Amino acid sequence: MKVLIAASECSPLVKVGGIADVIGSLPIALKKLGIDVRIVIPYYKPLLDKIHDDPNIKTDEVLRFNSPYGDKEYQVIIYETILPNTDVPVYLVYNKEYLSNAGVYYSPTAMPSTQDELVRFAFFSRTISDAFTYPDSIFHPDVIHLNDWHTGLVPQIVQSTHRYNTTGLPRTIFTIHNLAYQGFSSVDVAEKVGIDIATNQTVKWDTTDDNLDFVLQGIVGADYITTVSEHYAEEIMTPEHGEGLHEILKARESRVVGILNGISYEVFDPAKDQMIYQNYAKANVNEGKAANKAKLQMDLGLDVNPNKPILAAISRLADQKGLDLVIDKLKDILDIGYQFVLLGTGDPMLEAAFKDFKEMHPEYAHDYSPNITFSEELARKIYAASDMFVIPSRFEPCGLTQMIAMKYGSVPIVRATGGLYDTVQDGTTGFVFDKFDSAEMLNALKRAFVTYSTDKNKWNSLIHNCVNQDFSWTRSAQKYAVLYKKALAL
Repeated sequence: MKVLIAASECSPLVKVGGIADVIGSLPIALKKLGIDVRIVIPYYKPLLDKIHDDPNIKTDEVLRFNSPYGDKEYQVIIYETILPNTDVPVYLVYNKEYLSNAGVYYSPTAMPSTQDELVRFAFFSRTISDAFTYPDSIFHPDVIHLNDWHTGLVPQIVQSTHRYNTTGLPRTIFTIHNLAYQGFSSVDVAEKVGIDIATNQTVKWDTTDDNLDFVLQGIVGADYITTVSEHYAEEIMTPEHGEGLHEILKARESRVVGILNGISYEVFDPAKDQMIYQNYAKANVNEGKAANKAKLQMDLGLDVNPNKPILAAISRLADQKGLDLVIDKLKDILDIGYQFVLLGTGDPMLEAAFKDFKEMHPEYAHDYSPNITFSEELARKIYAASDMFVIPSRFEPCGLTQMIAMKYGSVPIVRATGGLYDTVQDGTTGFVFDKFDSAEMLNALKRAFVTYSTDKNKWNSLIHNCVNQDFSWTRSAQKYAVLYKKALAL
């Protein structure tokens, strides 16, 4: 089976958000299953510069052609490289007008920011169709696996440009990593990339409100739609989480599948993590965490007290993540007896709130450490040192921090939504609260504190259960392989 994975990012080549980790990890697991899997991403200017400066990354030109946009054609060059430290091929699509003329995104996040950015990824989608859907292509996949709004137009472009000969066309899978990120472009973009609005009824219907929704087109055009956790697949069919697309998703319910993301245990493993203070394995998790905890307390200016649990949060400071609940109850959390360590950046108002609390409450100076920055090294040290992790998200398509925390023996306290619902079991691998409510979160934190303080056997059982969870990519890859076969059987 041949699979092409198309996305906007791929770690370690180029990373802005979590999607990069998925695209950099899933193909490795698929390759181990015997699938001929390859990746295609834009050849952004920062990636060009990075590869130019790194003699260890080799690229070869494999295809040169002209791709149309509107009434003009633009030269496209496709280079091939290898995902570092693997044998997975990566295609880099170069075009000086649209793809290789600027940074990864035109805004700090993967949220579409301008019409220019939407045009950019519409053009990228057209190049995918031009380069990979013909029998004599450099790589003719059986399945094209698309990811988020950046590639949502591909199914419709393929169907429009091949409408007179559909023999041998690849099947398409469209993965929604976060439904809140949708791309709304002007209607003329559809025609300019080769979609015939007059004959394509779903596109025609979508454009009646004078815009084209990239995610909607991915949903209606792909053979199967996936999300990054089972529970999120259910949630997006509801008005609360469907971002206005719940009825369309419900209509395609038989083609919507939730497959939980994984994490790389090659990267996240306290037994060999070079960024933490002291390595430890399952057999000495308590001793290892105690040593890391004492060092982190010292480095962050906290009281070096083994009996005070460190509660941590590593997160984007964004509305989705629900950290306004933590701000609302921060004094209560510290009064319970926690030390609280935060690492993250984002919403300026949330950043200010966490910083202002420290200035306004000097009495908590040795129990509170807001780190309004991002450092991968500090993140690893926090995973290894913390006793608990709080993740109070409004919604969470998958979530990775709870999986990483568990691997490092830090017990998660989460809201029952999306992938958090799927990965944390109350009283077994963590503490769960249902409603998005600061009082409910505080009650869960109180339950966790009481268990930590009064029932060491129960607490050790929680840690044991956490470190023995398997969230590797192997199981996820197996589920994708099954889905690819289902798509081919249609």
